[in-house]
Order: sequence, then structure tokens, then C-alpha cells
Amino acid sequence: MRRILVLLLSAFTLNAQAQLGDKVRSALAGDTLAPPDHDTAYIATYRSNLVISAVAKLQLVDVDVEQDAGGGLSFSTNSMEQYGLGLDYKWLSVEATFNVPAFSDYDASLGKTSSKGLGVGFTGRRLWARGFWNTTEGYYLNDPKRWTGSDAPVVRPDLSNRTFLLSAHYALSGKRRFSENAANFQMERQKKSAGTFVAGLSAWHTTIAADSSILSPALVDTFQLATGFSGLRRLLVGATIGYAHTFSFWQKGFIHAAIFPGFTYADQSITTPTETLHGTGLAAVTEFKLGAGINGDRWYGALTTSFYYSTTPIAEKLSLGTNYGFVRFALGIRLGDPGSRRWGLWGCESGVGSLESVDVRLCV
Repeated sequence: MRRILVLLLSAFTLNAQAQLGDKVRSALAGDTLAPPDHDTAYIATYRSNLVISAVAKLQLVDVDVEQDAGGGLSFSTNSMEQYGLGLDYKWLSVEATFNVPAFSDYDASLGKTSSKGLGVGFTGRRLWARGFWNTTEGYYLNDPKRWTGSDAPVVRPDLSNRTFLLSAHYALSGKRRFSENAANFQMERQKKSAGTFVAGLSAWHTTIAADSSILSPALVDTFQLATGFSGLRRLLVGATIGYAHTFSFWQKGFIHAAIFPGFTYADQSITTPTETLHGTGLAAVTEFKLGAGINGDRWYGALTTSFYYSTTPIAEKLSLGTNYGFVRFALGIRLGDPGSRRWGLWGCESGVGSLESVDVRLCV
């Protein structure tokens, strides 16, 4: 009896392990027997290949105190360059970048800026989502003569901006001819031009902090604030709607453009020398993307831009705007079979081999 129980337990364990292994393989590789989930006349897919990309970015992370009656106080970073690595496979994309002082165009008189970022994304056929985390420390005041009467640089090494941005989009077209992967991560290729209207959700959390007031005492009256402020925390959650389109040319070339405007609910708090003020309201948000590149079977190169802008009131006739944007150049290689996936009669890769007049298909 004991031996029978041991055998039964062993069989159950092996069966459970086999089922778990099948589930893991299915999650990673998908259902290889299923028909393609896209229009193959418009999209060529390389999603079974691991894509490794070298990335260089020019990053914009500004802080703007804006008056309704014109004139805004703007702080910028001394260095905008970031370098890093991207990995893409199936539906997953991961990218890490950071500034490298030796490669950055620093102006010593404007102080030092340090920054780093991480992006993680899921890209499905009609649904895609991406989260960005970025931290930047060290700013300088733009146009100091206008605000201080002197050309001497105003440097704020204590000023920091930490941003987390999450966006999710759903393609409203059911034709499955537009590929977000082809437009931004090059795990697919847009063989023919296509576009789609897109509905989305976005969440944006920003923390701006400094050791002392962001407004100097001389500017408090100018900006109609009873006191200065040294910090701000803001959470935006809202909806966007817009359009995305990729133009295909020369078989492997592409130009991509997308714009998603919307409105968000804003919850923010402001730290003053005497108290922390809290308020809620409605804010406008805009997401804009533009890119171009060459997307081959083995190699790809792409120059893309993304820009996110939002502004919300922080006092009467006064708003605070935060920008997050970048120009990104990526050069990538696909590992494994450089050919795009070709579908046979049963949804498997065709053309693997043949035996006399019988077509042999391999499904893995």
C-alpha cells in the first residue's frame, strides 16, 4: 500500500510539474496553433526574437511657474543626455537609462545635473501600457536677468523632480492593421501604412522638492503668493483619446505620429514655510509622439520622441507646469532567426522544410 501511495504521489507531482511547465511555456510563447492575431498583409512580427538595443536619449524635464497674465519662471537641467540599454521580448519591454558625465555637454557655470530612468511596458495587439520612472536633481533658472536683474546664473542643486508616469491605451480599430510594437519598440514591422483611433488612461505622480523656497523672496510679490513654496506633490489620473498612425515606405522605412489629449483629476499639495496646503481640481494633459526609422529583419535603427505636458493651478492666477519628454535614438539587433514569422495553414511557421511533396511545419 505504501508503495502504491508513493507511486500515486509521484505521478501526481510529475503531472502537476508538467502542467505548470506547459502554462509557463504557453505564457511565454503563446498558442502556436492559433491563427495570427493581426492582418499579415500589414504587419510582420519578430516577437519570438529577443531584441537588444543600445539607447541614447536627450531628455527634457522642466519645472515652470506660469502666470495667467504672461511671463513664466522656468527651471531647466544642465545636462539632458542619458544612455542605457533596452531589452524586448514578446509583449515585454524593459529599458534603463542614466546620465554619464563623461559623455554629457555640461556648462560648469550652471551646476551639475544627475538623472536616471526606468521604463517597463506591455504591448499587446490592441492594448498596450507603459510605466516610466525618472528622477532628476540639479536645475538652473532660465533668463535670470529678467527675474534678478543680473546675468549671473542662478543654480539650484537642491531642486529635484521625481516623476512616475503610467499610460495605457486601447486601439479602437478592430482591423488589427496597426502595430504599436512596430512604431515604438520594433519587435514588429509595419509593412503597409495604417492607423487607429485610441482611447487611453493615464496616471502621473510628480514630486518637486527643494531645501528652500523655489521662489526667491524678491519674487514672492511678483507671482502674487503670500509666501514662497519649497515643495509640491501632484497626482493626476484621467482619460485621453486621440489618433496614432504609422506611414510605411521603402518596405522597411517608417514614420510614426500620435497625439492623445485629455483631462485628469488632480490632487496636489504645496509645502510653504508655515504649512502644507492641499487641493484638488481639473488639469489638462497631452501625450505626443513622433518617430522615424529603418526596420530590417536583423537590425533596426529608430529616432523617436515622446512628450508629456500638464499644468494645474497652484494659487490664484498662477499655475505650475511640468514637462517630461525625450528624443530617443535606438540601435537594436534581433537574436535568433532573422526571418519574420510566417504562418502556414495551421498557424505554425511554414517553410521550415519539405519531404518530397509534403510540406513539413514545425510548431514550437
